[in-house]
Amino acid sequence: MKSFLNFLLFTIILFLNTSIYAQKEQKYSGLFSHKCSSYSGLNLQDSVKSVNMRLTNLKETLSKEEGANIILFNGVRHNSYIEFDKYGRLQAQIPSIPGENFFAQIDYSRADKYVFNDKDWDKKSKYKTALKQYRPVYNHNLLLKLNQIEVPDENEVLEEEGKIWQDYVEYVYNYIYDKSDRIIEEKEYNVARLGKETLHKKYKKEDLFTQKLFTYNDQGQVVNQKIIAGLYGKKMSYTDMGTDCGFCEDLQLQYAYDPLGRITQVIMYGCEKIVAQEDYIYHPTKDYVETVKCYVTGTGEISNPTKRFIKTFNEQGDMIKKEFILDYPEQELPVREYYYTYEYDSHNNWIKCNIYMEGTQEGIPSLVAERKIEYYN
Repeated sequence: MKSFLNFLLFTIILFLNTSIYAQKEQKYSGLFSHKCSSYSGLNLQDSVKSVNMRLTNLKETLSKEEGANIILFNGVRHNSYIEFDKYGRLQAQIPSIPGENFFAQIDYSRADKYVFNDKDWDKKSKYKTALKQYRPVYNHNLLLKLNQIEVPDENEVLEEEGKIWQDYVEYVYNYIYDKSDRIIEEKEYNVARLGKETLHKKYKKEDLFTQKLFTYNDQGQVVNQKIIAGLYGKKMSYTDMGTDCGFCEDLQLQYAYDPLGRITQVIMYGCEKIVAQEDYIYHPTKDYVETVKCYVTGTGEISNPTKRFIKTFNEQGDMIKKEFILDYPEQELPVREYYYTYEYDSHNNWIKCNIYMEGTQEGIPSLVAERKIEYYN
């Protein structure tokens, strides 16, 4: 009896210590944020309300083809107008490429709008994780995503049987957790809605886009996510890490970590090959990602002249150099490096970026990107 009581006491103490340790480790928000994720390319700090971006001063000596390439694939361009609520949730965005006069001429009717469920927000915003988020680490698949309804811009309407409809899309993310409150499964549903009266219909199994299964190592870190197509997903390919892949049986995301628990590698693997890969090198004394070694295939090659390239970042998490690695020794590549310089506001967000895409950081920039940022505080 005494031995049993001692064993019981030991078990209780061990459980309490484990629980306290887990609570201590889970100190970062586990909620995906569109405004600061590398997935969105925004890298915004503080309580941002809205961002307007425009592209200006395209270098006059560039050919028409060179100018188009620089506008499309400059590496810093994002949606021309983005709006957030006070919780950092995406409220509206205009995806077009902005021009010289965009700051003064914003057509808000062209914005896609987003509606969130408050109960879903209350539940998921409480989730904590031991994983610290670093820009530009591709970690959004490890985070909780909010359910949302995308309301298309006012110009995107459908006419059916004499009625005018708007085509809404609902994104639903359901999660299953283990006993340690870790995510072990994510199901993403993409639900098409036609007209406001269909907004709150329950999603069905036919709407399942993907199912992700999480595998952890002994340190409690996600090392693998198996990706399975749902009935809806079987109609298309899987898009991630700047490219896409078919839903092969071996489709997965793989993760590696350093002794400090920071992600050092993300691999997208499918159809018996590496589809995309990013390796992260942290600054030797400061806690930020300094270099990213990238490899991409498929559609991701469209915006890059080579499969392999290296990105260098400053302490603010903004890219300052992009260097392309030849695919083969005989490859002819007129430009091997892009360069970027920034001006920042008092919130440490860039408001002007000089873009050099002609192999040198000297002289007149190839293009200038400007951002007008409004804050809640």
